Amino acid sequence: MIGENIRIVDWGIEHWNNFYHALFHRGKPGSAIIVIHNDGMPIKIIHTEQGSRPDLKERFTPGYRMKDVIKEIYRGECVNTVYVVSYPAIRRIVTRFESTVDLDANYIKQLFSLKDAISGEFGDGICQYPAGSHWLADLEYRTVKKLFAAAPDNALVMLTIFSGQDVWTNWIIGIEGGTINLITTLDAIKPKMRQITDWRREYHHITESVKEHFGVKPLALFMDRETFRDMIESKEKLRFFRDALSTKKIVSMALPIRYRIMLFLQRVFWWFSGRKSRGGRRG
Repeated sequence: MIGENIRIVDWGIEHWNNFYHALFHRGKPGSAIIVIHNDGMPIKIIHTEQGSRPDLKERFTPGYRMKDVIKEIYRGECVNTVYVVSYPAIRRIVTRFESTVDLDANYIKQLFSLKDAISGEFGDGICQYPAGSHWLADLEYRTVKKLFAAAPDNALVMLTIFSGQDVWTNWIIGIEGGTINLITTLDAIKPKMRQITDWRREYHHITESVKEHFGVKPLALFMDRETFRDMIESKEKLRFFRDALSTKKIVSMALPIRYRIMLFLQRVFWWFSGRKSRGGRRG
């Protein structure tokens, strides 16, 4: 789980933003307008790319219907989503979070207490146009817990995703004693890292730079944006991951030896089964 004295070093906000949108938006980051209102009267209107938009308050004329106005804003401002948040909903979120959060629990449980308080308001206190399900409501604690539990102990885990030959996003996670104690990106060591011209041939230079900086060789995975997107969208992620490793769409020389043996045997069995089926057809 996440340690209480976690070190967050050189966040590299652009990389983190790219990673978030790769997970939840599957492509180019979408724009949105957020309307905060109290009994239908807009208090604040925010555009995620342009900042405050007080001029849009003029759309909320006497006798308006909220769904009609946000539909007009959606079409007129060319954004991906318009969110409408009532001020009482914000107060309810805070109250529910304060009443349910366990301050002695780990950070993941605390974050899920906040998640539950927010997702409980969707459809009433928080509305959106176009309407649709929200990923936040479907996010499960046990899934996130399993994700962290699967990480090896006393190790650095590094994920690097490329766009062309440029690093599009990168995470370096430090795990010690069963807890995450470090979150950073390659921005922390950029001055020491050599220029990469062909990441599929030179990815080991990144691994060595991380090892020199932190004193630990990372469990490192490298792939391009398209492969990462396909993996996220795949319904059988483990199978996709294994196949991508065997076909070098995902590259890593730092995987445990037993896992590499398993991949090798999997390819061997696939080869034998293919020959057997071809031989059967010839007969």
